[in-house]
Amino acid sequence: MNFITQLLSVFFGKNRKWIFSLLFIVVTIQLLASAGGGGGGGSSSHDGGGFLAILWYIFLLIPFPWNFVTIGVIVTLYYFTRKKVKTFSGLNKIASFDSMAEQTSSIPPDFLQRNPSFNETEFYGKVNTAFMNIQDAWMKQDLSGVRQWISDGVWQRFNTQFITMKALGQKNTMSDISVKKIIISDVQRDGNYDIIDVGIHFTMMDNFVTEKYDQLSSGGQLENVEYWTFIRKTGVAEKDMFHSQNCPSCGAPLPKNMGEVGKCESCGVITTLGDYDWVLSEITQAADYANDNNKLDKNGKLTLRIREAMKLDPDFSVQFMEDKASNAYMQIQSALVTKKPERMRRFVDNAVFENMSEQIKKEPPYVFNRLYLNSVTLMDYFQEKGKDNMVLAFKRTAQRVDISTGKLVLLDSAMYTSNEIMVMSRDIGAGVPKGSLYAHSCPTCAGPIGDTVDTKCSYCGGELNSTKNEWIITQLLPAQQYASVANAQNFPLITHAGVQDLDPLFKVRDYALNNVMMIVAADGVFNQEEIDFTMKLAKKLGYDNDKLAGMYDLAKNNQLTVRLPEDQKNALKVYAIMMKAAAADGNIAPEEQAILDDVQARITKMAA
Repeated sequence: MNFITQLLSVFFGKNRKWIFSLLFIVVTIQLLASAGGGGGGGSSSHDGGGFLAILWYIFLLIPFPWNFVTIGVIVTLYYFTRKKVKTFSGLNKIASFDSMAEQTSSIPPDFLQRNPSFNETEFYGKVNTAFMNIQDAWMKQDLSGVRQWISDGVWQRFNTQFITMKALGQKNTMSDISVKKIIISDVQRDGNYDIIDVGIHFTMMDNFVTEKYDQLSSGGQLENVEYWTFIRKTGVAEKDMFHSQNCPSCGAPLPKNMGEVGKCESCGVITTLGDYDWVLSEITQAADYANDNNKLDKNGKLTLRIREAMKLDPDFSVQFMEDKASNAYMQIQSALVTKKPERMRRFVDNAVFENMSEQIKKEPPYVFNRLYLNSVTLMDYFQEKGKDNMVLAFKRTAQRVDISTGKLVLLDSAMYTSNEIMVMSRDIGAGVPKGSLYAHSCPTCAGPIGDTVDTKCSYCGGELNSTKNEWIITQLLPAQQYASVANAQNFPLITHAGVQDLDPLFKVRDYALNNVMMIVAADGVFNQEEIDFTMKLAKKLGYDNDKLAGMYDLAKNNQLTVRLPEDQKNALKVYAIMMKAAAADGNIAPEEQAILDDVQARITKMAA
């Protein structure tokens, strides 16, 4: 390296006019290396051609013998840089279990200034109580003991899963639960609210038991990291709702079963709005938490544009907007499973209701073996025809099964993660509704509403699915259709965030490696031979295996799901790598082939 340094020193001393050209070339080469490293396949020939063109440019531009010296240096830098850059991946961001022990909480000074009475130790106590009580409520399929401090969206997520679990005769038993560590991983400002993301590292014995359909039973020792999101109004005096069953406002005992509305019967206060204590508003798995576009955070660059557009609404909250959308989405899933479109009638417009009703008629009967809402993201906003319109993206993981004949038929060969887009609309300047359509109460008079196709309130006669007082769903479509629909309808969007922005963590090779790991570990066993195979594949794809510890932890604990890019061309690249990996040992197992066939069918549908 000293010899090369001396040569360059002589070169720069006598040929200063070439310095700028050389710097330009080096930067270009680094960009080419980055492009080749991040894409994970499909562009190597193009990059190689560009590299050769640059070498030819150097040969012609720089006089002999310095052109050969420069080419030698550049070739060395190119291959060294390319190899290094290829190890960069969003998958490296997934926290491993071992790394959790080294992580520490970070609380911004401005948060403490806004909340001078915040007590970190007491907050951790509430998080631990929330975690343990949620596990108990989940096992019992009864949320009555935790309803006062979970948001409507979280309640609906659990409730929808209970519906499908009961249809399958399914129970989830957990024991030996141990919380290893709790850390504050992020703190954000959301209008008049503060949001805290908490990383929870835990172990337990986790068993899903399906007595009617034993092939759906699974379980064993589980180690995992989840991120729980809590929201509270800034600066309020906390009234510890986690260790009390009394109303934080009037002190009266809260109803034993608060159901869809976390409301005190004595004074009418709703306890789940963050006015009195922290409220659990989201649960996110490690892979999804790492897969986060910072520009779409609650106080990200793009989200701030939406907040500015909604500045006339002082209590507007991105988190509560996403929670309302989450509530609606899960109720729609319940309607699809039960084949009862009336479950969604009150909060969707006529066009969406007709489309969803037709879908219910055409689709074969199914229930979910699993249904998880990975994330809800407010990604864009537009104003049109006197209405505010919110564009929200949903990432969900599910496996559908058909039990209508009494026999189990897998409609999905594995757990699949997919994206959908929802548009929710409300009149500009709408006032605060008296009730919530999503909690079965009229927004005009707060009268109770049942599951009905009637769009008129039986108490006041007000139109239920009206945008005058409440957010109404006006679009619900697969993610790959969003761009064409937005262009065709000429949405005047303000952030222009695309579906690709929802998966910043995943490139082509990342999807492929994730899916291969998932297939290999799909039988619940990820032995050393399988680990060696995936590590060899990862190295071949350009990864540094030491940086993938979090991914391997998820695979060992059966926490990975099949993921595909929304673009068909890239999805085909992922499928090709999956095929090669599956056939690497000369034998594709029937379970592996079923997943490959399923993936191929999904990719074919992308063109429809």
